[in-house]
Amino acid sequence: MLRLILLAIILISVMASHWAHIKFGTIYPSVHAVCPVGGLENLWSWLISGQNIQKIFSGTMTLFFLTLFLALVLGRTFCGNICPFGAVFEFTGKLTSKKISVEKKLDSILRTMKYLVLIGITLMAWRYQTLWISEYDPYAAFSHIWEGMNVFKEAPIGTTLLIIILLASLVIERFFCKYLCPAGALYGLFSKISILKIRRTADCYQCGKCSATCPQNIDIMQTEIVANPECIACGRCIDSCPKPDEFLRFSWLGRTIKPVWLTVLTILFFFGSLFLFQQIGMYRVTVPSVSSITESGKYLQAEDLRG
Repeated sequence: MLRLILLAIILISVMASHWAHIKFGTIYPSVHAVCPVGGLENLWSWLISGQNIQKIFSGTMTLFFLTLFLALVLGRTFCGNICPFGAVFEFTGKLTSKKISVEKKLDSILRTMKYLVLIGITLMAWRYQTLWISEYDPYAAFSHIWEGMNVFKEAPIGTTLLIIILLASLVIERFFCKYLCPAGALYGLFSKISILKIRRTADCYQCGKCSATCPQNIDIMQTEIVANPECIACGRCIDSCPKPDEFLRFSWLGRTIKPVWLTVLTILFFFGSLFLFQQIGMYRVTVPSVSSITESGKYLQAEDLRG
């Protein structure tokens, strides 16, 4: 319950920030500046020239590397405990109890799509060094819902994709996270070597509740150590276990962490790190004005600053 409450708070805060950016301009961050995928799109330019592409800031790179480090230390906890877009689909899924089961072979094929999206985004961004994906990005469309029907004019493809994904999420839990999210694909690769794991003991009743509860449809009951890149560390499997900690538990460096404390630890570490980076000048994702702005040696025209 605490995880859902915190997810709701994060989602509402992010939506308020998107509204403020549209209403008041660049004193509030654009969606591109505070999305880790923006860091991925900017990576090549940042490494080669030391400059950032349009609408991306040095703080975006800080956010990008922080989420990668988080995936190494705590697995895909960003996906399960922080990501506002993932929260949208989790809450959407709760609107109906009717869910469909995707055939196993088809499910495996569909899950490769997010890796293809990841490769495509990376190659295209490095080739063109622009935020070329904006008009196709469902999250960018979501961030502009405050503009009403104008969002269809600005990003018809991204908005259409958003609607399709939302409808699919009503019957397939976290549809976007499973099949399309490039950030989730990247974090999944890093989480494979994460020091956080879910461990199941031999004393387990094998009641199947853990597998049935998993939003990512991981068959937890059939494995001793869950090292699946699809795991978003939400802890729902452990909460459903008849004897959590005894039969099923989060293990971090040999220590047991309760799901609620993992959620708290994730949020404190993530937002605490951003606060510290901000204090030392490493997390800047906004501009003070639109009159004369230089970001990493590149002059941005006023009309380019809206995201």
